Amino acid sequence: MALALGMAMRWLHLFSVMLLVGGVAYARFYAGDLAAGFKRLGCWLIGAILLSGIYNFVRKSGPSVHYDIWLGVKVLLALHIFAVVWFYRGKQRALTGAVVSAALIVAISEYLRVTH
Repeated sequence: MALALGMAMRWLHLFSVMLLVGGVAYARFYAGDLAAGFKRLGCWLIGAILLSGIYNFVRKSGPSVHYDIWLGVKVLLALHIFAVVWFYRGKQRALTGAVVSAALIVAISEYLRVTH
């Protein structure tokens, strides 16, 4: 049961991130603006990311200080993406910044996966 819950939370985390970042990237590079209903979906996705991310962190046994520092950087970058979705007011520059933050999060995630 614990294994299934862990897998479900990991899946929820990854799927929510893919939808949120994919929506922002689509808005930046193809649509030119966030869709009218995306903010509502984005809020649900942000909630799912926070819930599953906290669960995954608590479940991880004994992370090092090095891991915690890089995780903190990831969280700050994720908060930037959340703020762009929540407070978006038609600025392309904000969407560009969110896409760059997402790319940095992916790079940090891979670094942490390889080193820990």
